[in-house]
Amino acid sequence: MDFSLPAEDDPRRLEVREWLASHPDRSYRDLYERGYAVPHWPRPWGLDAGPEQQIIVDDELARAGVRAPHHRNPVPINNCGQSLLRFGTPEQQQRFLPPALACEEIWCMLFSEPSAGSDVGALRTTAVRQGDHYVIRGQKMWTSLADKAEIGVLVARTDPSVPKHAGLSQFLVDMKSPGITIRPIIDMTGEASEYNEVFFDNVIVPAERLLGQEGDGWKICMQQLQTERVALSRPGVIWGSGPSARELLEGLMASGRLADPALRDEAARLYIEGEILRLLAFRSLSDRMNARTAGPEGAVRKMVAAPHGQRVLDLAKRSQGVAGMVKDRRVLPVSKAERGPYSNWDHAYWWSPAVTLGVGTQEILKNVVAERILGLPRDKDPTRHTPWAQLAPGAVPAPAAEGGRA
Repeated sequence: MDFSLPAEDDPRRLEVREWLASHPDRSYRDLYERGYAVPHWPRPWGLDAGPEQQIIVDDELARAGVRAPHHRNPVPINNCGQSLLRFGTPEQQQRFLPPALACEEIWCMLFSEPSAGSDVGALRTTAVRQGDHYVIRGQKMWTSLADKAEIGVLVARTDPSVPKHAGLSQFLVDMKSPGITIRPIIDMTGEASEYNEVFFDNVIVPAERLLGQEGDGWKICMQQLQTERVALSRPGVIWGSGPSARELLEGLMASGRLADPALRDEAARLYIEGEILRLLAFRSLSDRMNARTAGPEGAVRKMVAAPHGQRVLDLAKRSQGVAGMVKDRRVLPVSKAERGPYSNWDHAYWWSPAVTLGVGTQEILKNVVAERILGLPRDKDPTRHTPWAQLAPGAVPAPAAEGGRA
């Protein structure tokens, strides 16, 4: 397999470069209408482009200093939007996809709950059909972008009489609906970060907001999470974003810190890990070029990438010596590290413990690899075929009285 990217004078690169140069005042709407928001999607949403051309578009957007739409609105572009192409009605596609791809409506994923983090099938939030609408009641946790989102992709239990994975359904929810309370979570960086807890107190969702059929929720969720695991396993140190081990090494070389043989040896190992991840990304690209859908191998990449990013950031801080104990936005003298949402290495360092938890903990990913790739026997689950109503009777937690929507 050829691991090199298309040449600098590739006609496809020049076409994108020329369009960007001729549209200096471009908006996300312009990028969407040109097909650059999701070039790999079929027309009219994208360009029906192959994976190689998709990488070209991403490269040229970065070269031009344009924040790619999938960074601005990751949930519909990286995860959930394609579910509408497969399961959505034409009316849902026309209503939700254009503003999402143009980054005019931010989306969030309402999956995890206090009692159902990695085990989505154990969720307790309910959606009860009443005529032409559903009534949603429950709580979600660790929801990225909920405080900024207009649309929430919600998975809830519509049928408690069947086993836990069979009774789930997915909805497209207006996040400004009455009865929704959103509370940002202060994380270890000391900031109100992207995470939130969300409460649903008898929220009305029209029946036409159901994605697919009742009971399709588990199947749709698994496809969306697998896509996210692939997106989060790119070489960047924080879930595929920000600088990489290669850029760390460049910074250490430029600053003369590689004179320390122990640090030099550790940096070399991290660089090798980063190159392995880069080549694994090309393997995924090769699969897509050969029409293979994303499979459990995404769990392998995410399982390797998450601790790798933590090690890169740990070395970045330790290489500063005593200065690493002081909050400083100028950790490494690398120009590339000054771009993107994680240009602040300090912030990324304090954020990094989350990367081995989000979108499946390391333990869950190891189970996926063991069972679905290595073919090892599954853990026995005596409740697997038990109706949910027999496992978790009772009411779903309601929001506390104090506080309001963020």
